Amino acid sequence: MNLQQRDHQTAIGWIEGEIDNMIRDLGKPNASSAATSVITLAYLLRAIDDNEHRHYRARVDQIYASYNESIKQGAAA
Repeated sequence: MNLQQRDHQTAIGWIEGEIDNMIRDLGKPNASSAATSVITLAYLLRAIDDNEHRHYRARVDQIYASYNESIKQGAAA
């Protein structure tokens, strides 16, 4: 594995870990701040490409959309 591949694997592992932390912290202030920061940093350092950047940003948005929808459904019950 070359350096670029290793950096990519490290970035993906870091992003996945922060998304897992975000999921555990949903509902708390700034729950997504670390995940979005890591995604942005990995992109700026070119450890992930444009498609991966869009994918992870969309994943964070989808997690929040699902969370917000579950709150609405719980409040309506």
